[in-house]
This record gives sequence, structure tokens and C-alpha cells, in this order.
Amino acid sequence: MLLWIALLPAEASSSTDQEVLDAVSLAWWASQFTPRVALLDEGVVMEVHASRRLFGGSQNLMRLIVQGAAHLGWGRWACGPTALATLARARHGRPTKGKSNRLDELPLSTISAVQAHEATLSRLGCKTLGDVRRLPRHGMSRRFGAALLLALDQAHGIKPEAFEWVQVPERFDLRLELPGRVDNAASLVFAARRLLQPLCAWLAGRQSGVRVLTLRWQLDFHRRDVAPQGELVMRLSEASRDLGRLHRLLAEHLSRTTLGGPVGDLSLHVDEIEPLAIDSDCLFQEHSTLGLGAGPDALASPAAQRQQREALSTLLDRLSARLGKEHVQQAVVQADHRIERTQHWVPAVDAFTSSSKAPTGSASVQAIADHPQPGWLLPEPQALNLNPLQLLAGPHRVEAGWWDGQNVARDYYLAHNDQAGLLWVFRERHVQENQSNPLFLHGIFS
Repeated sequence: MLLWIALLPAEASSSTDQEVLDAVSLAWWASQFTPRVALLDEGVVMEVHASRRLFGGSQNLMRLIVQGAAHLGWGRWACGPTALATLARARHGRPTKGKSNRLDELPLSTISAVQAHEATLSRLGCKTLGDVRRLPRHGMSRRFGAALLLALDQAHGIKPEAFEWVQVPERFDLRLELPGRVDNAASLVFAARRLLQPLCAWLAGRQSGVRVLTLRWQLDFHRRDVAPQGELVMRLSEASRDLGRLHRLLAEHLSRTTLGGPVGDLSLHVDEIEPLAIDSDCLFQEHSTLGLGAGPDALASPAAQRQQREALSTLLDRLSARLGKEHVQQAVVQADHRIERTQHWVPAVDAFTSSSKAPTGSASVQAIADHPQPGWLLPEPQALNLNPLQLLAGPHRVEAGWWDGQNVARDYYLAHNDQAGLLWVFRERHVQENQSNPLFLHGIFS
């Protein structure tokens, strides 16, 4: 027997301040649980029988769907063996004392094909769907048409239901016309949220997170020296589909943006996405919240590491938005035997992304791990004149840079001086016979 779940928007009396997703966006979001999602009247129906084992059973699957849909503004739901019956139960509401949820005992308004003839059926004495089923089928077909009988048969599973399944589009490109002109970029944050909600639903359906997105706006009128449209490209250090994080980061960028004129409409485009790994359940329960009394074992748990990484990624994104990408930098190791080129500085947002993709024990790390490395490196090597100076290890020969025109040929030594301590010194290899070959100081071991 199939298992259907129907979702309807929350009633006005119980709705929250959070904006409700439209049916298409909710269908995109529901596609993360099953590919069999369809639009049915004002609701969204999904067949989840084949997805139960993947999500830990029927109860856990329904809990994930119901709680997630309620957070998006779709608070009414029901489950059942057919789509029409499930939608009818969702319209009727959850059963309470003295209120049945059996299909035959539901009112006529719960199935659209029956509701279309509710006035006539009521005059015939029909109050429930069961009353309609008990009428002579031949006479009903002649008087009301075949659609009513077909809907009843489909709701009871006598005849099959056919749907056109919702397909999540390959690209996200959504436009929003503003109700009024907006002169301040910071005021666009509230309108942009209406674009970010469908975006997060689309990302959920694709089981991905966004890395780069572009917010564009069209000016209603502008000066000759100002472009008729503007855009804001937002790059994240780590792919995400968290609505709160995207909204806060976009607000940071817009607060530092100047519009060339009043804006009439917005559009949101996704430039780059990445699949998001689904965290598997652990054998032993983890404490995802790090308290002051958390021990080292708790800090090293997978849940704690994920939480720390997400916090760091969020911090880098916000700092880069406030200070500028070029002002938040991080040193990155690169594969080069020349010690002055074994690291370079890049924007921290890009470095964080690269480090998350680099495999453990990569070649860039192994290339500089086979000899001692000084803790302090001089900006430029200096001629060394220390006595006595004892050479402890070496030579470590480095000859590289022919490919970029910065060729070096040196013999490095680990040296020691009683006053200066451990030093990293070298001699040039290619020196003419009539010239001296002094030692140069290049680094100091702290």
C-alpha cells in the first residue's frame, strides 16, 4: 500500500510572521525526500512509500517532513493511501473528539470535484462523501458528469491516480517586482528574503548548497552617467542553504552598497552550487551544543567539529563582507622548495574553501616537511658574520625556480650560535672561484 502525505498552508489564525512559501517552492523543497511530488489544487502531495527506509522509517520521515513544512508556513498535513484522500483529510484537519477523519465521513468540501456540486448534493440530502457514494452511480454520472465519480473512485483507491511530477529546474533564476520603488540598498534586504526562501527550497530539492549567487536590480530611472541596472555578487566560504545565514550575509553586503537610483524589481541568480554531504547518524549520541564544561572529548566529536567549522565559515563570510575580501587574509602552504615561496597570502574566504577540499597529507604539505623549517623568516637574506658559528646539519640543497625566472641554487645549513641560537643559513652554489662565498642568514628558529 502506498503512503501519501499532503501539505496545506497553515490557517490564518495559526500562521506565524514568517512568510509562507508558494506551492511550487514547497514542491522543490519536498523533492529532497522523494521524487514523486505533485501539485494538487492548493496543496502539495508526495508519495513517500519508497523513501521510508532511507529516512529511518515512516514515523521519522513524517516527522522530518511535517516539522520542516511547518517551519516554511505549511502547517496542515495528513497521510493516507491515496493522494485525494490525503488532501481531503488535510483540508478537514486533524481528528479531535467527536470529529472523525474517515474518508466517508468527511464533508463535501474536502474533495474539489464534489465541492463543485455541493449545493445540488446538499438539496439531495448528502452531507458527507459517504452519502454521495451511496447515490445511484448511473444517475450521478448523467447528472454530474464522470469527473465526480472518478474523483471518488480515485480517493478510495478503486481507480489509479495520475500526476505530473514536479521537476526541480537545473538553474535558479527568479525575479520579483517590488510593490514600490526603493531608494536605499539596505531596504532591499526585506524584499530579497522573498527570493532567498525559494532559493533554499530549490537547494534542498537538489541536496546542494550555494557557493556563489548574484542579486541584480533594475533602476526605474537614472542619470545618464549611471548604468540602468546593478548587481551584487556574494561568494560564500562554504556552501550553504541556511536561510538565516544567507539573509544576514546579504544584509551585510547591501548595507555597504550604493544604488544609482530607485529600484523597481529584483532578481536572484545562482552561479555556483556544491552538493552538501548528509551527516549520518552516530552510534552513540553526541552533544552538539558546546558548553563551558565541555571536555576535550566533546570538542573532538564529529558534531562539535561540524559546529566549529560552520561557525568559522560564518565568521569569515561576515568579516569579509564588512572589511572587504582583501583585508581578511590567510597564509596558505604551496608546493615549492624555495622557503620564501612555500606560503602565500590569499583571501581567507578562498583559503577556507581550498582547505576543505584538499586531501589529508597532500603534496603541498609533504614538499616542505622533509627538512627543518625556521619559525621566523627574514624578508630578505642578510650576509652573516657571526663567530663562532657551528654547522649542525646540512647541506640541504635547493635548486628551483627555473620555470618562473626566479631561479635559486643554494645549500642550506642548520647552524648554531651561543648568542643568536639556531639559525637557517645558506651559501650560493654558483660562485666564481675568485669570489668569496659567504653565509647568508635566511631564518631563525624560535
